[in-house]
Amino acid sequence: MVIGDIEQRRISRLEGAYEQVDRRLDDLHQVINGLRAEVDSRFRDMDGRFREMDSRFKEMDTRFAEMNSRFAEMNSRINMLTMAMIVSWVALVALVIGLYFK
Repeated sequence: MVIGDIEQRRISRLEGAYEQVDRRLDDLHQVINGLRAEVDSRFRDMDGRFREMDSRFKEMDTRFAEMNSRFAEMNSRINMLTMAMIVSWVALVALVIGLYFK
């Protein structure tokens, strides 16, 4: 009986240790699930922010394209005005020279 009692105690201690390990593993599992949920939440938050930033960049790109188009139009108008001024200046000089030699 003494040997049976010793074995029974060992088995009882092993069962207690097993239950303690099982509880600790459950606690660890809960902590890991909590961390996963937090990481997932932060990932979703960052994904939303990146999508918002991407939308803003696309909007800015559209605005820059509009500004570039406007600057190109202004440049074209300035070039035409400059050419008109040069032609007017040449015509005025030619008129003055023509009147001088007449």
